[in-house]
Amino acid sequence: MIPVIVHDKCQCDPKKCTAKRMIKFGLAKEAKTLSQIPSGSIVLSPFAEKALSPADLAYARKGLVVMDLTWTNIDEFPKLKRCNERALPYLLAANPINWGRPSELNSAEAILASLLILGQKEQAQEYMGRFNWAPEFVRLNGELLEDYASAKDSTEVVRIQNEYIQAIIGDSDRQ
Repeated sequence: MIPVIVHDKCQCDPKKCTAKRMIKFGLAKEAKTLSQIPSGSIVLSPFAEKALSPADLAYARKGLVVMDLTWTNIDEFPKLKRCNERALPYLLAANPINWGRPSELNSAEAILASLLILGQKEQAQEYMGRFNWAPEFVRLNGELLEDYASAKDSTEVVRIQNEYIQAIIGDSDRQ
């Protein structure tokens, strides 16, 4: 079981906040301060130089951290030197606020995707009944998530992502 940790910047509507729901349902623990984030853990960051891959499982066992802040305030994203930053590869959001937008996942989508990429299907299954959009998220991204989960490392995840994006761009160029 991978420990899921949330650092909530309290910037979103509490009634719609997936980070708060993860904590409420026992799917995550809250780190009220940055110093409570375990050293060596993985912090999901849109600014990371490496993509999350199955090769990161050992780090994830120390903790999988999501920073809950709004996309409009993304420039406030904290930098943690004692953790391993990883970016999620290309995925489509399925939540009602950002549905269909590439890479604008909410916190629970980010954790669900991470668990699937890391091969933790049983733990990821716990999210399916707690978030009504979760089955749609897996339906939209299922093939990509499987491909990312079969990659050996970050480089291969990025290659898969780039091939997928190129296939989309190539298809749109033909129209």
